[in-house]
Amino acid sequence: MHKALSWDDARILLEVVRHGTQGAASKALGVDQATVSRRLLRLEDVIGTPLFLRDGTRLIPTDLARRMAEQAESAESALASVFAMEAEGRPEGVVRITATPMITAHVLAPALRLLRDLAPGIVVELIGAPENLGLTHREADVALRLTRPAGGSFLARRIAMVEYGVFARRGTDPGKLPWIGLDEMLGDLPEARWLAKREHEPVIARAADTETIYQAARAGIGRALLPLAIARRDGALVLVPVADPPAPRELWLLVERQMRQTRRVSVAMGWVEAVARDAFSPPPP
Repeated sequence: MHKALSWDDARILLEVVRHGTQGAASKALGVDQATVSRRLLRLEDVIGTPLFLRDGTRLIPTDLARRMAEQAESAESALASVFAMEAEGRPEGVVRITATPMITAHVLAPALRLLRDLAPGIVVELIGAPENLGLTHREADVALRLTRPAGGSFLARRIAMVEYGVFARRGTDPGKLPWIGLDEMLGDLPEARWLAKREHEPVIARAADTETIYQAARAGIGRALLPLAIARRDGALVLVPVADPPAPRELWLLVERQMRQTRRVSVAMGWVEAVARDAFSPPPP
């Protein structure tokens, strides 16, 4: 039986267990769904027993499939460690880091000199994107996100809390300024729900990212809900007291499991965590 199995079979099993559907697994592996389906059927034929229960498109792993996936994951980590040891030495290469435009512009970019001094061979690509780029598709190597990930083949760690406050341009009367709000497509965000409680107050503009809202507030267009740690450093803005400030949001550091083992990503991830912890409030124990 073991002669008929291959590492490709094990990887497909592992990704299906991780993602729950053949479609999601095929995207993570970079192959078509028919290949995943064919390999799973072959694997079940070799093993001699079903490995998944079918619930529509959802595949629920059996206990045997879970045990096999655990072994495959251990082998995957071991291989990644070997590759990392081969590349040991001065870290170099490109590391793609994604976060919201506000965080890339005001937290990560100003701290690039620190990383340059630490690892001059690393070239960072900062991707300011409101949406969540996929780590498994190599759109990014490291990500900072304001929501806890629901799943996936990556490691996630809560590293800070992002507090919010209302800000207006210095010298204006905040009570007379309209709101600069979030785009209606982002209505599920905690900040949008907080602003929705003030729907009876005038709104002059909306934007899909906080950086745009920040620049509009600096121009005196209106008042805005902004990350406290960033906006309070800006002398052009003043904090406007409110009776019910919004709850802080968790900041999560994410890295794909395999990429975590590479030296350049490990070093860059440590830099991201240190800079973010310095900028924002610590998470509760």
